[in-house]
Amino acid sequence: MSASVQETTLESTTSMVAVCTTGDLEPGWGEAAWVNGTQVAMYRTESNQFYATSHHCPGSGAKVMARGILGDKTIGGTRVPTIACPLHKEVYRLDTGACLSANGVALPIFAVHNLDDTLWMETGS
Repeated sequence: MSASVQETTLESTTSMVAVCTTGDLEPGWGEAAWVNGTQVAMYRTESNQFYATSHHCPGSGAKVMARGILGDKTIGGTRVPTIACPLHKEVYRLDTGACLSANGVALPIFAVHNLDDTLWMETGS
């Protein structure tokens, strides 16, 4: 007896857009940017890691996240970078977007790639 198996491969294409240079961001601070008609917040941590999130506060929708308070928190023995909303002080992980303060809504995040000191943000397919 023989069997045949049909294999289907789904490929996704990730688009990236150049947002700014590493020098455009101060360590420990965020900046707002327009990317393809969407407001994003770009961050540079004190340890020179780069992150991008929605600029909109998940709780209120206010465009304030670039002015949030950067920090970090130990989770499971590992330090993870965080951003606190300047309005409500809810704290979010910059690597996953998860809300750490309550059962709040996650903060949308975007992957950032540093290529030759230019920060590229993934925009999906």
